[in-house]
Amino acid sequence: MTCCCYRAAGVSCDAMADASPPRPPVRPISPLKVTQPAEDKVLCERCGAEMYRMHAVWRCPACGFKTDCCGW
Repeated sequence: MTCCCYRAAGVSCDAMADASPPRPPVRPISPLKVTQPAEDKVLCERCGAEMYRMHAVWRCPACGFKTDCCGW
């Protein structure tokens, strides 16, 4: 089956759909830098483990303690 716009050229729509633009070569992704500098580490008030930031609060992976968003 041919489209009316390609009928004069004798090209079908199926042939045009298979033509895809060339893809750029795949580059490896560099690893994320998730470690914090030593001076930014926050320790848990309950157990002393290193806490991590989650949105506006700090959470302790060891005991589950979390700070309030405003520090009150």
